Amino acid sequence: MSSILFKKKLSSNQKQFFLAVVLGVVGALVNFFPVSLAFNISLVLGNAAYIIAASLLRPSFTFVCALITVIPLYFYWGHPNGFITFGLEALFISILRARGWYVLSAGLLYWLIIGMPLTAILVLIHLDYAQGYVLFTIFKQGINAVLYTSFACIIMFTLDFYVQNKGFYQPKLNKSLPKWLFYYFWSISVFIAVGASLFLSTRFVDLQRSNIKNELNISNAYIASIGNSYINEHRIAIQSLADQISFTQHPESNDEILSRLHSLYPGFITMFIASEHGIIKQASPKSMLPNLKLNQYSVKDRPYFINTMNKKQLNVSPIFQGRGFGNAPIVAISAPIYAKNNTSKPVGIVEGSLNVGEFGFYHKKGHDNSDIKIIVTDNNDSIIYGSQVFGFDTLTKLDYQVDLLHQEHSLITLNTPNTGKKNYLYKEKELESGWKIYSLIEHDVLLNITERLYLLIFLALFIILFLAGFLAKLFAHTINRPLAFVMRELSKDDTRPYPTTIPYDTPIEIEELYQELKISRQAILSHQVELENKVREQTDKLTQANNSLENLANTDTLTGLNNRRYFEKNFSLIQAVLTRNNSKMMFIILDIDHFKVINDKYGHLFGDYCLKTLGQIISSLFKRDSDVVARFGGEEFVIVSQCSSFDEAKVRCEELRNKIENFCFKCDLDNTFKLTASIGVAFGNASYAKELEAWLSIADVCLYHVKEHGRNSTEIKTVN
Repeated sequence: MSSILFKKKLSSNQKQFFLAVVLGVVGALVNFFPVSLAFNISLVLGNAAYIIAASLLRPSFTFVCALITVIPLYFYWGHPNGFITFGLEALFISILRARGWYVLSAGLLYWLIIGMPLTAILVLIHLDYAQGYVLFTIFKQGINAVLYTSFACIIMFTLDFYVQNKGFYQPKLNKSLPKWLFYYFWSISVFIAVGASLFLSTRFVDLQRSNIKNELNISNAYIASIGNSYINEHRIAIQSLADQISFTQHPESNDEILSRLHSLYPGFITMFIASEHGIIKQASPKSMLPNLKLNQYSVKDRPYFINTMNKKQLNVSPIFQGRGFGNAPIVAISAPIYAKNNTSKPVGIVEGSLNVGEFGFYHKKGHDNSDIKIIVTDNNDSIIYGSQVFGFDTLTKLDYQVDLLHQEHSLITLNTPNTGKKNYLYKEKELESGWKIYSLIEHDVLLNITERLYLLIFLALFIILFLAGFLAKLFAHTINRPLAFVMRELSKDDTRPYPTTIPYDTPIEIEELYQELKISRQAILSHQVELENKVREQTDKLTQANNSLENLANTDTLTGLNNRRYFEKNFSLIQAVLTRNNSKMMFIILDIDHFKVINDKYGHLFGDYCLKTLGQIISSLFKRDSDVVARFGGEEFVIVSQCSSFDEAKVRCEELRNKIENFCFKCDLDNTFKLTASIGVAFGNASYAKELEAWLSIADVCLYHVKEHGRNSTEIKTVN
């Protein structure tokens, strides 16, 4: 038999494990395609699989299903947090479901007291820049959970007929009609409302993201255009200056030409003219030359001088840190100068140190009045310009990470001196010079919009909760009222005629049922009186028989006293009453001395006469309602009586013993016979012991001592 039960149990566990794996695989397949909302945050509907498992299977199998379902999210999110939050959710819901909870209610409770706080903790641990994501993430996770849980409930509603009586672990839910209706209304309305809200909010956020990207594209195009124009304009200026100097061939006028051009192009920090040997001849501003050190008059070792002289063409140097006249990032733009009618060999160069940190002048307002931040880097990702909010040092390397896993979000993570690690929506554009422009807007701008939408959805959930409860009660009342009327009318005991119709708006099915039940009820009533009379007659006979049996079972037939069965059955009740009254109690055992001799000498009939008479003597002395007298067996009697003191107990026992000793039992018409009795008593607080055996053993020891020391005496022992 045990082997059969074990195999049956094993088969049930195998069935549940198989279903858990199948549901987990289906959920995992759905979770391979999450609905992306924002950076590393997505809606997952595959979790409905382990919610279904929680409705059917034991917690351990539900947990297995959850672990399988969450596997794709580990690769999508890049961290194992889903195994923790969703695994606990599966266990929590399955355990509460086994205790009669609805899964939707259990899921909501989990996220309110465990899931949301746990998610916040995990986000803070997982991300250094998580502060902006905490509120967004917990709202999203709670809404997402309600969505896939309600989706699972709808699936269970649909498949309920197929899973009934299939031997699953979870019990059936036996709830009232309002609760059933509330469960159905809430599940369906939540799924539709939240699903529609999420769809619309996602579309709205996508539109906002698109607008932001357009703003960034415009910003990039604007700054790139200005940047290219800025470089090209100054290149043309240097080339024009070189041509003019080569054409005039009047060194004495070079100072004036240089100063005039510098005043027209203030983007140049300094400008100078150097000879073919690299010696600076003229400079602008004019204060430049007196401030130069001796070794700074020569630029023949500078790359821009060497490249210009060798290549004999305009040269734009890489960006470098300015020296002597500020520390701005500069580009040296230089062009060769030729002697008149000799363009084969340059006789010097003209150079302008262009300040390329001027991109900040083109910084403009962007989407939703939020500043668009600007970063410009050179070919080596060294920072030429960065918005002041970042606190970059010029020409330091840009520390950034692009989210390659979710490139569709166009997100970049910057690590800056002032703001630390932070996410930005960005657009990148490369200039003709190979420099890169990054236009950025904080991702928090988009998250704040989504947070507000999710907060509204979250509040809407509670509004839906109350509306669903109200409608469920209203609908249940509409259904229950005609049913209650039918039951009330059909439950009447009299034969008054029933109303022809139900006086409420009611479905036709209930009306037809009412008519059928009326006909059946009237047929039953026609036989009810006869049946009740027969039942009453048989019940009276049975009651009389039971009373007789009860008396026989509890009464000693010889003496008419209570018997041992009655005494043992009612002792605890007597003791409890006396205990509640804080009374003292005496427990008496009385045994007739040498009763066997009396039976042998005078016969059993005389012995029965003595026992019966003795019972009458005892009853005459112990006749209060609280006194209990019983024949305990043979010639033994027991008495339980309330007694206020030891002296009173001794007096009453001696009175009983003396009355027995002085009573004359008639053997025949002329002869009488006297007998004696030995008495053992346990006296004390009634609360001493609840058990009969405790009192009986003490009184019995006292009785034994009396018989050992001559009989016809009383011994009392006090107990506490």
